[in-house]
Amino acid sequence: MIQAALSTVVDALAGQTGIEAARIEPDQPLSAIPGVESIQLLLAFTVIEETYAVLIPDDFLFGRSTVRELADLVSKLSES
Repeated sequence: MIQAALSTVVDALAGQTGIEAARIEPDQPLSAIPGVESIQLLLAFTVIEETYAVLIPDDFLFGRSTVRELADLVSKLSES
């Protein structure tokens, strides 16, 4: 399940930022994605939330969470 969540997270981030999915590293902080703006992250979070029917806490947007940590959270939330 985590691999599917990671793929979804990367695809959502790539889709909202215009960055190639291959350039988004799983251990990269969300805020360190090249050229990313907070509105793009919000839109990507919305896509992820709708896909998995989960609610991502705001601290994931404003903290130093990585792409992989977001995918882990999504995977855990979707299992509950």
